[in-house]
Amino acid sequence: MTKKILLVEDEKTTILLVNKFVHDIGHSISTIVSTGEEAIREVAHTNPDLVIMDIILEGEIDGIDAARQINEIYRTPVIYITSSSDTLTVQRALATNPSGYIVKPIDKKELKSAIDMALLRHEMEEKLKENELRFFTVLNSIGDAVMVFDTSDRLSYANPVAERFMDLTIDKIVGKRFNEIIKLKYHGIDSSNGGQANDISYYYFMSRSGNKVPINFTISPIKDINGAKVGSVIILRNDTDRVDFESKLNDSYHKIKKAINGIVQAMAQTLETRDPYTAGHQRRVADLAKTIAEKMSLPEIEVEGIFMASVIHDLGKISIPSEILSKPSRLSSLEFELMKTHPRIGYDILRSMEFPWPLADLVYQHHERCNGSGYPLGLTGDNILIGARILAVADVVESMASDRPYRAALGIDKALEEITSNKGKLYDRDVADTCEKVFTQYNYQMP
Repeated sequence: MTKKILLVEDEKTTILLVNKFVHDIGHSISTIVSTGEEAIREVAHTNPDLVIMDIILEGEIDGIDAARQINEIYRTPVIYITSSSDTLTVQRALATNPSGYIVKPIDKKELKSAIDMALLRHEMEEKLKENELRFFTVLNSIGDAVMVFDTSDRLSYANPVAERFMDLTIDKIVGKRFNEIIKLKYHGIDSSNGGQANDISYYYFMSRSGNKVPINFTISPIKDINGAKVGSVIILRNDTDRVDFESKLNDSYHKIKKAINGIVQAMAQTLETRDPYTAGHQRRVADLAKTIAEKMSLPEIEVEGIFMASVIHDLGKISIPSEILSKPSRLSSLEFELMKTHPRIGYDILRSMEFPWPLADLVYQHHERCNGSGYPLGLTGDNILIGARILAVADVVESMASDRPYRAALGIDKALEEITSNKGKLYDRDVADTCEKVFTQYNYQMP
């Protein structure tokens, strides 16, 4: 593509020669001037693609001073042509970052090479500047704070959001390390209240005005084409809205959880008023089941569900006649069959209620056994919920270790013997082993 070239030269022979050479290589001399002042005005007026300029010119400024102004203001590439090659002149010329330097007499091939390289270099520099401008426009317009650090971890760039974040201008923080600018602190779960109302975790820093600002942040390395780290970028986001939302959501969750706990406890108390002999059985089973679940490292929410289900696992007995519940002798076959309906009745009561845990299913399955010999569904192995498998073991241990209307307590040793001798058959092996450890290694005592 033909390029417009401004020639700045006061020697007629050189003008004719350069004009011919430029035409021969496919470009055109759009204008010819003889002074540095005219060169600056012409660049401003015609915006040429390239300037070929002699260093020694008529007028008050020479080609070097003219080129410096052209570079600073218009970024137009300049090629020097000169008969001067003394060290001082060369040093002054190179300080202006020229696109080429040709010593007279001019050779056409050398001129062509210089023009091609100057135009290519300028094109690449303009693309780079365009990409940089686009990049910084994006960084300056996004809502997150962006901070760039060099290889010594000192700040080299911060976008306007980062400046507002820190309430400091870039000139006040450039060259400083991250921890000199922002001191992050961690807000964790408040264990003093059992992690109840304030269990929202987040990072924050104190603003210059004294406000506690929650933030979310990412740190990424900046690498060169060889994969070597040349810096890092840190992106900060004001996390106030998320923290406020989660805090409100968490408060609501704990209020709902408290209400559910109240409902469950009311159900348990209702049952115990009908069966005072076994009063406390469900609470003791719940405490043991919770302990086993915790020692098995189950998720906290699953442990809560197992505890809640254990508190009301015998809810279905509310429909069993009191004389059967408190009968001082062993039940008849008919009475036992009637007693076996209590898991299904408990399930029917609970299934229409919405809980954060599968309470209805846990209650339904607490008399199932791993080999399928349990009731009412005859489930086997992993088809039984892990919570129900834990509840089954806790229920058997508590029942054997406590007094019943038809017999005296058999004691913990007999209860553990039952569990360990039938692990892998009736009871889940991992649950049985954990239950044994709870008593033998952790010195658990029934409440």
